[in-house]
Amino acid sequence: MYGHGLSTRVKGIRVETGEEIADEIALEFPINIYINDQHFITVFATPNELKEMVIGQLLGYGIIENIRQIRHVEVDGLDVLVDLDINDDELKKRLEAYKTFKLIMTSCGSVEDYLKAFDRINPPRISSDFKIDAGSLRKVVIEFGRRSRAAVAVHTAGLYSYQEGEVIYVAMDVSRHITVDKVLGKAALQGADFSKCVLLTTGRQASDMVLKAARVGIPVTVSLRGPLFSGVYTALKTGVTMVSTVRGKGLTIYSHPERIINSVSKTTIGGY
Repeated sequence: MYGHGLSTRVKGIRVETGEEIADEIALEFPINIYINDQHFITVFATPNELKEMVIGQLLGYGIIENIRQIRHVEVDGLDVLVDLDINDDELKKRLEAYKTFKLIMTSCGSVEDYLKAFDRINPPRISSDFKIDAGSLRKVVIEFGRRSRAAVAVHTAGLYSYQEGEVIYVAMDVSRHITVDKVLGKAALQGADFSKCVLLTTGRQASDMVLKAARVGIPVTVSLRGPLFSGVYTALKTGVTMVSTVRGKGLTIYSHPERIINSVSKTTIGGY
């Protein structure tokens, strides 16, 4: 085992030389999550920081409003058992809402199908007056890029705290979606002020990742890869400022540019 459960060594043979080598291979296992003794979901994830992962999912999916609604979380091997302080009727309603949320994440039809699916939910709306200087944001991205390069065949997510002035929370997983859950859970457990944070990811940000950020109140997200349409559309609808680093072209803002100060803006963005 290597990297706190992130990977393991697997032997292989180089085609060109016949040399026997041992490469670091990312780990993933099915993680079963139970809420109040009922199976909620099974996800494939790197088997570390599972408590943080589940807390981040519950917040990001809107099943809990804050961590005070969690009585207890127990990690038992690949099972995570959660006891919530929510009455049965309310919990059932929130789980039904999650099913619609899941429909958006797994929609593989046309753009029109996605837009219709999105319109079926009541998305959160960011109203934060948080702003960050473009030069400062570039330094944050560089810092995060350095830390993410230490990952072995996994994605990384980080949370920059304006109050602390640095990337405080970092999480890694084979799934770019799960990295967001883990970093949100870690930050929530430490009482982070999400309204003054920037979410950074190494993977392209899809709709569910942006929705999770919006649901906890994060005003700015940055991806080290180019954007996905679903992520941009969701950012526009939820009031999140989405920024991506396009290779060779620097930072590009795709929604709500008013939060990135000292950046050059020559036109209105958000068309599709």
